[in-house]
Amino acid sequence: MTTIDELLREGTIERVPPDPTAAASRLEQCERHLEAAALIVDVDPAGAYGLVYEAARKAVTAVLIHRGFRPRAVPGSHRAVARFATSLAETAGDAIHLHRLDSMRRNRNRGAYGMRVFGRAEIESDLVHGRAIVEIARRHLS
Repeated sequence: MTTIDELLREGTIERVPPDPTAAASRLEQCERHLEAAALIVDVDPAGAYGLVYEAARKAVTAVLIHRGFRPRAVPGSHRAVARFATSLAETAGDAIHLHRLDSMRRNRNRGAYGMRVFGRAEIESDLVHGRAIVEIARRHLS
């Protein structure tokens, strides 16, 4: 599990004023990403997968924003968010979903460079994880 202090030392996140309004808005955007992904899974599988990943990543970022942190625009910041995600697990079920974020990140990167093709079953499976990550983030915002 990666802590906020570790990410601050690495320079992949930075302190900002906590912003619960921006965090809630980010979660609403995540919901729209997931809805759109479900609609385009057959038309644009790579695009659908990218939206699922973005929803999950942005949900974890919303927790950071709520707590007064944000990822910096540096290499490795998406990986740092995925590493931080595991610290949000409150149950074994949460951990399963949150650990999937880093795999989703790697898959999305491969897809973006034409090195990965996504099938419907994989997208639907990660949609389940994406939805769960958004719900976990929502719990951390309340």
